[in-house]
Amino acid sequence: MSPSPSQWVQIRTAYRTALSNNNHVNTFETACKSHSQTDAVANAYYATALALRARASIFPTTKLSLANQAETHLNAAATSQPQNLEIRFLRYSFEYGTPAFLNMKKNMSVDKPLAIKFAKSPSPIKDIAVKFFQKCTDLSETEKRDIK
Repeated sequence: MSPSPSQWVQIRTAYRTALSNNNHVNTFETACKSHSQTDAVANAYYATALALRARASIFPTTKLSLANQAETHLNAAATSQPQNLEIRFLRYSFEYGTPAFLNMKKNMSVDKPLAIKFAKSPSPIKDIAVKFFQKCTDLSETEKRDIK
């Protein structure tokens, strides 16, 4: 079952908090995990929670395992809803943050225009997307100026 409107608020609020505070990653993961099997966007958020856990881990094998799981869930979500801009933004931001040697940057070129379109569109996390792209080294200054 897909999350209710109030559950979406909870998921996105938990995401917002977990981005800047590793102590809230578990809360974020719990908020979206129960919906990850039935809703593609929730699955993408669950994958993002796994990626944030990977970022916070001090153990290389744990980092790699969690990153692999995140990649699998993000790809499944994008396959399920290929035109969903929010999913494409979440996958793009994940792949952007992975080291090149992990070979997890496979979808960046196809996701980039959709992720940018997401950042230009109204959404509950638009400010996060805009802030991400303002710091993103993959964009030209012209592309950055166009995102507001």
